Amino acid sequence: MFRLSGKKNMTIRFLGEQWLENKKMTVKPSTYANYSRLLNDHIIPALGNLKYESLDKSYINKYISKLTESGRKDGKGGLSVSMTRDIIKALRAIAKYAQLEYGLKNICDGITVPKIKKPEAKTLSDRERKRLEKYLLNNQSLTNICVLLCLYTGLRVGELCGLQWKDIDFRRGCLTVSKTVQRISLGNGKTVISIDTPKTDSSVRVVYIPLFIIEMLKKFRQKPDIFILSGRKNQPSQEHYSINSRKFLRYVKYPIYHSMLCAIPTLQCAWKSSLILRL
Repeated sequence: MFRLSGKKNMTIRFLGEQWLENKKMTVKPSTYANYSRLLNDHIIPALGNLKYESLDKSYINKYISKLTESGRKDGKGGLSVSMTRDIIKALRAIAKYAQLEYGLKNICDGITVPKIKKPEAKTLSDRERKRLEKYLLNNQSLTNICVLLCLYTGLRVGELCGLQWKDIDFRRGCLTVSKTVQRISLGNGKTVISIDTPKTDSSVRVVYIPLFIIEMLKKFRQKPDIFILSGRKNQPSQEHYSINSRKFLRYVKYPIYHSMLCAIPTLQCAWKSSLILRL
């Protein structure tokens, strides 16, 4: 344990790096990568060399204001409310670590994070949904069938990319969601594709598939270990899905057609809306 004089000289960088190393053993790789980005891209450059105990609530609040006004790395404006919240949550976690590990005061005690105004969920209109379904049914490919799967089951894009043929039970007409695919930032512009379990226990689930989609999937069925979207044993990248999805999103004339990653939440909303209409 550090002596009192040593504790007073501890910097945000020192405590932040210790906290991050501690987290590496308890969180998923994607979560760790996000924490690392927040610490190294934002917290350390701004606060890293400051002594932890020299900071107080007033200084932290000024830091929050600076993030929202001029916090971007390129200096061109402020960060979004969502990003600012993530940074402050990480800083609060570091302060909690300092308190529990070294008995230091919690410099973030009483600090509130900016509130997010949730945007109205975007969904396909009934006309857009029917137009999309018509295109997918008339242009059957594995990618298009998988989009139908999202539309009828509410699968997330990471869950879809993680599906292998062994996850589909053709006899029972269902699939098992047990993993998700994510692209994780390693810093310096480098990324890596990661397969992991879903974020929550409730996300591991059995999902029943409409019979007509089961029949379409049978035409493309491959060996159990093959990932459905890529047709390979190595997992598909999300870019693979995005590129192959642009043309039908243009066809349906939906405004967010530039990336399937943007459209998937919209398909999930459309799926939830369709459930309500069926009740």
